[in-house]
Parts: sequence; C-alpha cells; structure tokens
Amino acid sequence: MGIVKYIILLPALAVMPLIATAQSAEPDSIKTQELNEVVVEAQMQQLSTVSTSFIPTGKQKSAANNVISLLQVMAIPQLRIDPIEEKVIDNFGGDVAIFINYLQASKEEMDGLRTADVRKVEYLEFPTDPRFRGQQKVVNIIVQEYLYGGYTKMSVDENFLLGLSSQANVYSRLSDKRMTYDFYVAANNWKHNHDGGTTKSICSLIKDGEPYNLDRNEILESSKFKQNQYPVTLRATYSSDKIQIRNTVSFQHIANPQIYRSGRLDYGSESSGNYSYEQNAPQCNNSASYSGSFFFSFPRNFSFDVSPVFNYTHTNAVTDYSAGNSINIIRKAREDAYNYRIDGYLRKQVGQNHSFMAGVNGGQWSNNLHYTGSNTYHDKFSNAFAAGLVGYNYRTQKIAVNVDGGIAWENSDINGLKNDDWYPFTHINVRYSLDNKNMFSVYFQYASNTAGIMEKASDIFQENELMYISGNPNLKNSRHTTFNLAYTWMPSNSFGLSAYGQFFGLYDRMFRTYSLYNGGTALIRNWVNDGDYLSGSAGLAFNWKLLNGDLQFYANPEMRFNKITGSCPLSYNPFALIIQAVYFLRQFYFKAYYETPQKGVRYNSNTLYKNRNFYSLTAGWSNSDWNISISAYNVLNKGWETSTWELATPLYSEVRTNYGNYYHPRINLSVTYTFDYGKKVQRGNEVGVQSGANSAIMK
Repeated sequence: MGIVKYIILLPALAVMPLIATAQSAEPDSIKTQELNEVVVEAQMQQLSTVSTSFIPTGKQKSAANNVISLLQVMAIPQLRIDPIEEKVIDNFGGDVAIFINYLQASKEEMDGLRTADVRKVEYLEFPTDPRFRGQQKVVNIIVQEYLYGGYTKMSVDENFLLGLSSQANVYSRLSDKRMTYDFYVAANNWKHNHDGGTTKSICSLIKDGEPYNLDRNEILESSKFKQNQYPVTLRATYSSDKIQIRNTVSFQHIANPQIYRSGRLDYGSESSGNYSYEQNAPQCNNSASYSGSFFFSFPRNFSFDVSPVFNYTHTNAVTDYSAGNSINIIRKAREDAYNYRIDGYLRKQVGQNHSFMAGVNGGQWSNNLHYTGSNTYHDKFSNAFAAGLVGYNYRTQKIAVNVDGGIAWENSDINGLKNDDWYPFTHINVRYSLDNKNMFSVYFQYASNTAGIMEKASDIFQENELMYISGNPNLKNSRHTTFNLAYTWMPSNSFGLSAYGQFFGLYDRMFRTYSLYNGGTALIRNWVNDGDYLSGSAGLAFNWKLLNGDLQFYANPEMRFNKITGSCPLSYNPFALIIQAVYFLRQFYFKAYYETPQKGVRYNSNTLYKNRNFYSLTAGWSNSDWNISISAYNVLNKGWETSTWELATPLYSEVRTNYGNYYHPRINLSVTYTFDYGKKVQRGNEVGVQSGANSAIMK
C-alpha cells in the first residue's frame, strides 16, 4: 500500500507548483503605531444572542492541523470533541454542523483546512442567517480566502504497535475570483489481528417438553482484519454577494478482503466436548454521491435556498460461519442502495428583530437486495418521507426566541407491505443574555425516531446453531421529547464555563427482543415496541488559561441517569470525566488528554456497555508550512480489550468482551505539509470524503 501513497503524493508535489504559475502567497500586512503607556487587551471570546465568538491565538492555530484538532485545542466550553470518532458534539450529545465561511463541510473535508488562515470561530444556536439552512447547532469557521491561487495540503498519519494503520491524503484548492475548485484524494489502509469478541451467553430453551438453560461460550482465539479505502472528491463553488452555488461529486471504494474470526465453542455442563468455529465475512462496496447547494438573496430581505443530495452504493458481501457441531451457514448478499433528499427554505427578514421561515423536505431510501446461500431471498425495501414546517425568530441584544413546527409523513414499503405514519414535530429555543459574559438557554423538542430497514425486514436468517435473526414490518416509530437547560459564563479571555442539564424521553421504544424458535430448540431475535427510555445528565465544562495563554486546562465532569421501563426494567447512573491540558513553548506544543471509561445503556437493547479509559500525550512542532507531532496513546493499558457488554432478558443473556486497537498502546506520527500560492483576499471551505447510501444487509 506504500506504492499507492507515493502515486497520490508525488504527482501532487510536482503539478501544484505549475498550477500556481510560480506565484508566492502575499502575506497580510497591517500598519501599526506604538502607543505610549497604553495596554489594550483584545476580547478573544464574547457572548451574544447571535453567537458565541472566539478568536484563536496563533499558538492554537499552529498546534492544530485540521478543524477537529483546532476545536480541541481551543476547548470551547459548549462543545465536546470525541478524539476517537473525531466528531464534534455539544454538551448534550447532540450533533453540531461544521461550516466554513457559511458553507457546510463534512468531517473528512475539514482535514484539508489550513489552520493558519482561520480568523474567527463562531458557535451558533438556531442561527437565523439563511446560509446555515436551518441547522440547529453550528460551528462557523471564518477563514481567509484567495482572490486567485490557493494551496495544497498533504497529510500522512501512521500508527505503530497496532499492525498496519496508515492514512494519507492530498487536498488542493484553486480560486479564480468568484469560482473555487477543490480536489481531495486519499488512501487509508488498516490491517491487524485483533478484531471480534468473546461471548458468554445463556439461552433458555425447551428439551423434551421441559424448559432448561444452556450455556454457550464462544471464545475468540484468532482473528484477521483488513480494510482499504480510496475516496476521490471534486467540487466547484460560485460565490457572490447574492448567490452561492456549490456542486460536489464523490467516488469511494471500500474493501474488506478479510474479516476473519475463529475460536472454540463450549456448552457448559451440557457439553460433551469442545468444538471449534470459524467465521469469515469479506465485503466490498463502491459508492458515488452528488450534493448541491443553491442559495439566492432577493430584494426586500427575502432569501431562498435548495439543497439536493443523491447517494448510490453497490455492495457485495459474504458471511460464512461454520462450527464443529452444526452445518455451515452461508449468506451471500448483493445490494444496490440509493437515497435522495431535497430541502428547500424560503426566509423573510422583517426589520431588525423578526424573521420568518417556511420549508419543505422530501426524499426516499431504497434497497434492492439479493440473498443466496443457506437462504434465498429477493427483497425490495423503501422508506419515503416528506415534511412541511414554518418558523419564527425574534431577537434583540438581550433575548432570542426561535420556534418552528410542522407535520411529517413517512411511508415504509417492505416487499409490498406498506405502512404510513403522520406526526407533528416542534423545536423551541430561548436564549437570554445578561451581557456579553453571561447567557442562559432553554431548548425543547418533540419529534420521532424512525425504524430502519434492518429493524423492519421480515427475512429470517440463521446467525449460529442457536440464534436466528429477523425484523418486524409492523414495528412502529417512537416519539421522543428533549429538554435542555444551560448557563454559560465567560468573565475574561482566560476563563469560560458552561453548566448544563438535560432530560430525554423515548416513548414506546423500538426494543430488540428474544423468543423461542424452531420448537424451542433455538431463539430468534426480533423487534417490538416495548417500554420507555428515560435519560438525563448534569455537568460542567470549563477552560482556564494561564501564563498569558501558554498553559490551558479543560475539564468536563458529568453525571448521567438512565431508566428503562417495560418488560425488562433497568436503571443505570454512571459518572464521566474528561481532562485536557495544553502547553505552548515557542514553536513547540504539548498536549495531555484523559477520559474515564465511557459507560451507558443501549436504549434499544438494554445492553450495559463500558469502554476502557482513554488517554494520550502529544509533543509537536510547527511553522507556517509544516506540522509534525508524535503521540503516545494508552501506554499503561494491557491487552486488546476495547469494551464489555452485558445483556439480560428473560430468555437470553450474555456478557461480551470486544477486542480491537482503539485502547491498545500505540505511537502515532502525524506529518502535514502545506504550501500556498496566489493572493489572499477572501474566505473559503474545503472538500473531502462523501458518504454513500446506507446498507440494509442483515448483520
């Protein structure tokens, strides 16, 4: 795979200076005048009902090589950065959309950001700016753009002590007045021998007309995992004062030639001996996607935007399971999956304080599946939806009120069995700002959780000698309510705090259940509506800067509460803590991160999960072109365990130990090189991996 990376990286190094036509970037110039005996401290963070704005320091930008690492080192108290998933969420666990200069970017696209060009970072709740297209929570990064020219960025990320774990990508941007062109290509490769898990389960079955419990222990002894991913993305953007048009096309190849696991089986006191098992599940998918964004600003403070999306994925997958005491189970799947969606919004600004919105959404997910092997099926699934909504916003310097509501329709078609669901939804958000240092916010939501294709498929597949799996085409959607309360305090540039609490209720939830099958000699796993899931959290997040900003601390303690009603009641109340420290020393930076084991409940299965603790130490050096860092992760951890799952139901219970490389000790080397060309005058966004259509293959 090293040859592939050279093929990607070397032509980019050779070609991009030619594209630049031998032009060098013109540095920003600001005339300064020395003031005698006057000290002025710029306000680097500020609260308002419009946004919470932050100006990253030069040291923070130098210590980051993409959007995720920049937000992590800035330690914004309203945000939480997941270093494993590389995902940005708010303190309540909700999604936060990332925009760069008012244009939305995917997680992969943000890898190409040139952090030296960042001028400001804004966090917005229910923004009224129509360019945010109705997103509820937004991080908007203001970045300096180019009148002509651009830059090329090359990144290599290698992990050691894990087997093969290598990621390399090239991002390039070229601007010419109002047009901007983006190109992204990557080669990501993983190969290791620690994948899968050991499951110790108890099945309640029937033998000779009498119930009995059978212990089944599937103990992992060997595994092989291999994955190769090659994405390519192209994008063109036109931007003026009144019009923004963007078109993105992407292609991606993902192959897993090996997902192999083997080990031994025993059945406790019922066992007449030990047996072996093997499972191999290779798969390959190719996807193509298109996304568009069209924004128009009209006279009289009207604006209109429409965003079409189309994704297509073709998948070939095989699952081959064999055990010494049963017949082989073979499942071959060939799938064509696609989805499309279109969102349109019309907005009207009235004066300085009022704005109105009307919107429509519609789309469909479709899966065409062919199964062969131990079972033969031909399935056609689709899920169509449409929604209409209206919204109103009132805003002054002290208070902001956002209200929207609408009606949604969903139609699921499972091999000709159709179900319709109509339901209302609403969102209410109120923010009150005492001044530019204190703010309260309240949020309420009523909406629906939609059953997916895998939950509603009626096919029956054999998973092993004792377990079958299926879905429930009559499964109903679940309604939910959310209530959030937060207080943010930023008294100075050196301190920021956010205190928060949440209640979430999911009613008549979709629940994974087990029942007797095949005359009581086996079990079948299916889905029903059963019970409510109630959860809450209370926490505190703060950052503190010392030594003129050279030393930063961040902490986020949180208490979580979970309760499940119904046929399998359960309560679980874990504690979580995140601590981070960053120190800057000229061109060097040092980071330390610690997170307690993540604990919680899977609301749809009653599974209690517990991950291992995660921690890291990083040392890095950077200048205007290079960023080089070396990190040590989990150096005191032993073994390859990643998490444990515990499940207890009337007919089936299990304890599963999962294995992988997330929490194993490892050394990471990250190298980024960026060179620019042309003239900077504006701002922009970047491009990266796009996703394909979701698969419905049963797993």
